[in-house]
Amino acid sequence: MKQSVRERLAQARESLAEAGALLGEGADLNFVMNSLYYAFLYPVLGLLQARNIAAPTQSIAISLFEREFVESGLFGQRFNDAIHRAFELRPACACEGGRNATREDIEQLLPVAKEFLEQVARIAE
Repeated sequence: MKQSVRERLAQARESLAEAGALLGEGADLNFVMNSLYYAFLYPVLGLLQARNIAAPTQSIAISLFEREFVESGLFGQRFNDAIHRAFELRPACACEGGRNATREDIEQLLPVAKEFLEQVARIAE
């Protein structure tokens, strides 16, 4: 497995564990969603780095992931949909007026994030 993917998977696993712990502790759902979003984003960045594909912004990274990994069939559309959902629900500056994540949103995305990390690890070996 490429070093970039290995390092990003480690970060993603930490973020996923943090999201689960924060949810269990009853933390603000925006904090939970932020950690959950990064559990999806870090592997995307690692996979792109492994292919020497530059992604100057998070939204571009997600689009490149779709083009390089979903459209080629390495990852299913379900993971792509979850990544987009997490991006949409992540807390951003208050000026954006985005929708806040609900506990239901987070509970739906947590197992998908875990499966995503498992598939990244398998593919990157």
